[in-house]
Amino acid sequence: MNIFTPQPIQVSLGQWFSRNLSSVLAVAGALRETQHDADGPGPLSAVQIQQQTGIARSTLRALKSPAQGSDANPDLSTIERLAEALGVPPAFLLMRPQDWALLASAIGNSGDYLAAAHKLEAEERLQAINPVEKVLRECKVHPDQRPSIVGASPEVARANARDEWRRRACLKLDALMLREISKSGPRKWLAAIAGAWVSQTTPHDPSYSEQ
Repeated sequence: MNIFTPQPIQVSLGQWFSRNLSSVLAVAGALRETQHDADGPGPLSAVQIQQQTGIARSTLRALKSPAQGSDANPDLSTIERLAEALGVPPAFLLMRPQDWALLASAIGNSGDYLAAAHKLEAEERLQAINPVEKVLRECKVHPDQRPSIVGASPEVARANARDEWRRRACLKLDALMLREISKSGPRKWLAAIAGAWVSQTTPHDPSYSEQ
C-alpha cells in the first residue's frame, strides 16, 4: 500500500485518539516486575491522571473507551492537560499510523533538502518568506520541468497544476511549522523536512477543485 495515497477512512481520528491515549496510559506508570519482565512498564491509573489533570475518571474512561457508535471528542484543553501529564506533545495523541509513516519518510529523505536549507542559511535567505519553496527550488524539484512542446498541452497543464499544488503546500507547512521558529538550527531542519514532505506528497495530476 502506498502510504502517500489517501486511503478510505476506516478508523476515525477520535478512535485513533482513544487508541493512542490507552496505549500511552498503559506504559506511562512506574516500572513494575512482571512474570516475563523484571522491569515491565506499569500503567498510569485514572486516579493519578485525575490528580494531575483534574479530569474526572468517568471522563477519562469515556475518552479511552467511548460508547459503541460514538467517538472520543475531547476539547483542546483536555488534550493539552493529558499531554502534559503524559509528557508528550499534544499533537502526538492525534497522530495516525500514516502520519507517523509519512513523517518518518520525510525525515529519512531530507538529506538533500537539508543541504539546500544549509546553503540558504549561509546566504541569509532562510529567514525570507516561504523558505520551504526556496528549498525545493534549490533542490531542482520545483518548478516542474516543462516539455519542449510550445503552447498549451496536457503536460504543460499538469506541470502548472503540480507547481501550484507545491506552492500552496509550502506556504501551509511554512505557516504551521516555521512561523514561530527563528533560530537557524531548528528552522533549517524544519524547512528540510517540510521540503521532503511536499516533494514526496505532490500528486501526479492535482486537481484545483481539491485545493
